Amino acid sequence: MKKLLILALATLGAAGAACREHGRPDPNIRMAPSHDVDPQAQAQAGQGQAGAAGAAGDAEGGGQGGGQAVPNRLEVPAEVEQAYSGVRLSWKDATSGKDGLVEVPLGGTAKLPGSDLEIRGDVYLPAFSMSQGAITSSGVEEANPAARITVSEKGKEIFGGWIFTRFPDVHPFQHPRYTLRLVGGIRRVPKPAKKA
Repeated sequence: MKKLLILALATLGAAGAACREHGRPDPNIRMAPSHDVDPQAQAQAGQGQAGAAGAAGDAEGGGQGGGQAVPNRLEVPAEVEQAYSGVRLSWKDATSGKDGLVEVPLGGTAKLPGSDLEIRGDVYLPAFSMSQGAITSSGVEEANPAARITVSEKGKEIFGGWIFTRFPDVHPFQHPRYTLRLVGGIRRVPKPAKKA
């Protein structure tokens, strides 16, 4: 009876830990930045974020951890592409102590103020979800924000990968001077209706 009680408590503890970590990407899986885009999803969404991700290059490469298959497809839902135009990142300069926010358009670039760093916004997934077959967003609301960015310094790419709001320690941007953190997405401003 005592062994059964200990086993039950251990199971509950593990379940509780799993609930706290829901949505956390497996840090052992090196997610390739240039996933194959699902042709059907790309046809629906046009040449927006998904096309940018496909053209992002293969700086990180794929790998396997723990026997899990690495997702090899990126599916950006059309409603996500329609809802977001960019990503907002917080930054800090360890040398000067200065910090701030930078807004990066998806498919475009932005300079980090006072630095030689340029950031490109490749893809934004507000509700990051990863299965064995695909990386996608399970909705439009920001439940588990993730962005695929590329950072260049003096024209040379130094980082290309996914960063996460809730899990900044998973594949973080590493630089001797600057830190970057994903704050969230930038919603598209609806165009005003034309007057008749």
